[in-house]
Amino acid sequence: MTSPFRFYGRSPGLSLLILVASLLWQTLARADTPSITQEDPVAAGLQGMIREATHPRLKWANILDVQAALDQLYQGRSYRPLWVDNGRATGQATRLIEALEHARENGLSNEDYDSDALKLWSTELASGPAPAKIVSFDLGLSVAVMRYASNLYVGRVNPRHVNFGLDIEPKKLDLPQFLAELSRSEAPAERLQALEPKLKFYEHLKAALARYTELAAATSRDVLELPNKFKLGGHDSQVPKLRSLLVALGDLTEGTENQHPEVYDKALEEGVKRFQERHGLLADGVVGKSTLVQLNVPMTQRVQQIQLGLERLRWLPEHIDGRHIVVNIPSFELFGFNDGSAKPDLMMNVIVGEAINERNTPVFHADMTYMIFRPYWNVPYKITAKEYVPLILRNPGYLGRNNLEMVSGFSPNSAVYEPNYDNVQLLSTGALKLRQKPGPKNALGLVKFAFPNNNNVYLHSTPSQGLFKRARRDFSHGCIRVENPVKLGEFVLKDQGGEWDSEKIKAAMNGDKQKTVTLKTAIPVYIFYSTVLADETGKVKFFDDIYGHDVILQDQLAKGFPYPP
Repeated sequence: MTSPFRFYGRSPGLSLLILVASLLWQTLARADTPSITQEDPVAAGLQGMIREATHPRLKWANILDVQAALDQLYQGRSYRPLWVDNGRATGQATRLIEALEHARENGLSNEDYDSDALKLWSTELASGPAPAKIVSFDLGLSVAVMRYASNLYVGRVNPRHVNFGLDIEPKKLDLPQFLAELSRSEAPAERLQALEPKLKFYEHLKAALARYTELAAATSRDVLELPNKFKLGGHDSQVPKLRSLLVALGDLTEGTENQHPEVYDKALEEGVKRFQERHGLLADGVVGKSTLVQLNVPMTQRVQQIQLGLERLRWLPEHIDGRHIVVNIPSFELFGFNDGSAKPDLMMNVIVGEAINERNTPVFHADMTYMIFRPYWNVPYKITAKEYVPLILRNPGYLGRNNLEMVSGFSPNSAVYEPNYDNVQLLSTGALKLRQKPGPKNALGLVKFAFPNNNNVYLHSTPSQGLFKRARRDFSHGCIRVENPVKLGEFVLKDQGGEWDSEKIKAAMNGDKQKTVTLKTAIPVYIFYSTVLADETGKVKFFDDIYGHDVILQDQLAKGFPYPP
């Protein structure tokens, strides 16, 4: 059957409307359309558009990502419209469109969910509820709400597609059932908004988004130029601009300038130090190259960083019950939370995998189940072959000086081999293993916190305490070194019956025997990655994208719908 509709130079909106009508006609002509006849053009149009997996009036017209959910939803109601009643948009539809208009407040884009278009289409129904208009509006709203609900709850990009070992599958929504419930709800917008994460990290970062969105609209984009290593006592015409910027960012109190506005005074120095601390820099009050670069980052870029941070937080569980640990790689920090904590109960600096040699610490979740006091370091084969074998071949005495031994395996009773050339060759092939004996020189320090995982990553102490004074702390092979192992031990062993106080932990760390403690209750550990964090005081901290993950995620998001499942 030939479609009776033609396109003759009409306006884009009218042409799209005619295209929808054409799809209706084509659907009616299909012989395999069950129980949908020409007498019910709305039902035929809904079924046809779902089958085509295309909604030509949406920004992201390919609706393959929600096709199966749409078909299940509408098939269950014989392809009757969900959001139109007696030719008018329902109250639920109106309230949901209003909710979509606030998507940017959650770090999402109003345009991605066609909020303006849907609002317009809802008013167009009043001029005459033509079947094509009903189909376009009803299906368009269902697509937008499905996408928004899913994106708000679990994010747009599946973390597995950016090599993050976080599992969102158990968290995914039953979208057909959820939309059916929304269509009957007295408060559909509230139910939709209730999907956003309940984590404090998210709550604080969402507040930061509102603030930085305002700053992006109000702050000048002029580039700040200052002499190299500009510091206390310096004089420059750009000082007032620096002062104004720090006031806007909250690092400096308004009205602190002295009678010489172009002089870098003590108050301004303190403001610069606060800015440096918030941006992962050495807080010395000197405006060097790195500080100037951070000062000149556009507020729009800061908004994007916050949006990426919110996206990643949606990949975490809705609730994390009980005690848990979060390590944020870019900030080089560990946070310990007790159940219901509004702020971290434990904070400390950490050292993570070195970026320059691609020894990245992976992003993943696992449960901590045991601790080892005075651990062996079982050296991974790649490190053994690449780093240690050349050193041992040059000087066999290197083994003894560093408490290293060649063994048949990593069990406690494995045979130890002499440091001769033949055995070193076996070491280089992996036939023998390399391990470091427990003690103060051990690379793992005096305690290891284990959460079994395929990445062979764990938390541990370290004899190299001086590295924690650095602002940037990516120095490890991939595991995570903790600054205060005794404090972490107290946090981890809190439920072991009250017997593990700081003194007993220190005694076990400095004892003469290896000791393994199995935890009575496993502790979830999340190795996470966000280049921005905010706290309960409103302080917002930004960090370098040391592994380039922000760039990767930004590229994935820019592709738009449909995102891979």
